[in-house]
Amino acid sequence: GHIELARPVFHPGFIIKVKKILECICVNCGKLKADISDPTFADKIRHVRDPKARMAAVWSHCKTKKVCETDEP
Repeated sequence: GHIELARPVFHPGFIIKVKKILECICVNCGKLKADISDPTFADKIRHVRDPKARMAAVWSHCKTKKVCETDEP
């Protein structure tokens, strides 16, 4: 079951993960900010087996970008 609350409540354990995921997504088009076709990025991600470490690698690559690489002028 569930409880109907007067206001939305966010689970504090997921806030940081959701924030990091949203920081990796382009605001304009909804694509990943990193270019997956870039061989150095793809190799770096492909060889990381741990999901947390993989997410950290993707996030560290995407956090400095404002839009995805395909939308840059």
